Amino acid sequence: MSGTRPTVDEREAVFRRHLRALGDPALMSAGEELAAAATVANGRAAENELAAIAAQDIPDIEEVAHLRERLRKGDDARAALISSTRRLVVSLARRHSADSDRSAALLAAGDEALSRAVDRYDPTGGLPFSAFARWWVERALREVERHPVGHTAGITGPTPADPTLLTALGHLHQDDCRVVELRLGLNGGPALSPADTARVLGMELERQQERETQALAKLRHPSTPGDLTHLIRL
Repeated sequence: MSGTRPTVDEREAVFRRHLRALGDPALMSAGEELAAAATVANGRAAENELAAIAAQDIPDIEEVAHLRERLRKGDDARAALISSTRRLVVSLARRHSADSDRSAALLAAGDEALSRAVDRYDPTGGLPFSAFARWWVERALREVERHPVGHTAGITGPTPADPTLLTALGHLHQDDCRVVELRLGLNGGPALSPADTARVLGMELERQQERETQALAKLRHPSTPGDLTHLIRL
């Protein structure tokens, strides 16, 4: 027999090495994700305020220190959100058939997608970050799957989900978001009819249609995130 190990073993070795490199990051509950995301948003606001203060002739030193502390906490919360969700990338990548080289590319693309997701996430709708990030990760994994490793430049044509849509979905309540996810096939499966969506969610068709109408109205006119203080305290 040849001494070459089966491809499936080489592929699994890639995932195991990646998991070992991740260590044992603290996992977050849905409430902790919302609180961390609110802290991230607070840090971004502080960064904008710091930029404005920099234009002043004599900035308030205490105010600058306070804003820098908010920014630091936001950066720490961002890193924690990404760290706590990186195992999700491995879980989703394992579902894609690929050799060891492609598996490594899937993991790299998934980790990069996490960074994009955390910068576009709006916690005010109540959707857990892990659910929001899953769309971004799956979109990145499918792009890798559609194109040879090293040949992703100049990609054209339709993508599984437009990034603008994915960002907009972050404004929705998680129940409304689930309706849109099933109706558009954003969970990796086929797009479902209203009746099938209602059946999967265990609700009356009329209720499903109310949820869908509400979600579409929100997507057309997403609100600006408001006061996130209550989320930070979760």
